[in-house]
Amino acid sequence: EEWSRDALYVSENKISLCRETVCEEEKITALSRGDSFSLYVSVPFCPTRCSYCSFVSHSVENAGRLIPDYIKCVTREIEYTGKIAKQAGLRLETVYIGGGTPTAVTAEQLGEIMSAINGAFDLEYLREYTVEAGRPDTVTREKLETIRNAGAGRISINPQTMNDGVLKIIGRKHTAEDTAAAFGLARKCGIGNINMDLIAGLPGDTFESFRETLDRVLELDPESITVHSLSMKRASTLTANGLFPEAKAGAEAALMVEYARKTLGCNGYRPYYMYRQSKTVGNLENVGYAKEGSECFYNVYTMDETHTILACGASAVSKLREPGGSYIERIFNFKYPYEYIDRFDEILRRKDGILPFYEKYPGKD
Repeated sequence: EEWSRDALYVSENKISLCRETVCEEEKITALSRGDSFSLYVSVPFCPTRCSYCSFVSHSVENAGRLIPDYIKCVTREIEYTGKIAKQAGLRLETVYIGGGTPTAVTAEQLGEIMSAINGAFDLEYLREYTVEAGRPDTVTREKLETIRNAGAGRISINPQTMNDGVLKIIGRKHTAEDTAAAFGLARKCGIGNINMDLIAGLPGDTFESFRETLDRVLELDPESITVHSLSMKRASTLTANGLFPEAKAGAEAALMVEYARKTLGCNGYRPYYMYRQSKTVGNLENVGYAKEGSECFYNVYTMDETHTILACGASAVSKLREPGGSYIERIFNFKYPYEYIDRFDEILRRKDGILPFYEKYPGKD
């Protein structure tokens, strides 16, 4: 702590945040074993593209014709990966279906993916099963029931803001009321662990508006809330249009994240994971807050690189971690859905690198 303060000029406030986060994070990393791994499945489709987004995701309107073939390929990759994981003697700890927006596909297509996971992997030791239902305008009863019936107990509904004007600016087609309705529907469908993402520093947002957003989200009472700082990636529409927020936006965003920390702490949420992205307003961080017992293990495992992550789908990256060591080897899938589909045989060949890795680094016990 002295080195952080004296050599890096980290403020006491940020040192305190790091200390609190590490305390919670270590409880989760301590559960991982040498043979542990997590599964990530990418569904890189969204209803529309948000103006701040730089992820490799495609709007359903423009890329919908690719979805049926994509589902066929990703389910095959899941099945192939499951066989390799069993041969390697690995133990599945968490599953995370992300994107994009997984709920942008139909309930039947989402069900195909989840059925493939449940059939390909041994879920006996599974601690957590998450599906991102990030865009409220994609949430339906049928999809929620599919998620619940397939065994997932955690979802993420991500308003980013509860200000309708800001939602329009960033290219979202839903309203704050749509978010509240989707959340209520998820509760009625028996989903007991819901995360909500917010972004500090969005264009058109103010400190007062962010405060109202957080207060409204707290009224919904989700199990966890992740507070991101706006990251202006080169590929985003905002950056391409020359709208990168300057110092004023960073200063206001700093007030937002500090308000979030204090308010969430007073409401029983504790920071349990944290990471930085490049080009964030105010050089700020992203922090996940959760009520005790509702932390997202996958978030910790992937950010900390605690254990192996086997990843399926377009733009997915598998990270093989040496059991008992720190060496990490990566296996990259093709970024774009059309490329992933067209060159799918190469995806499977790359997965054949998993077993040789564990033969080289066998210390799983």
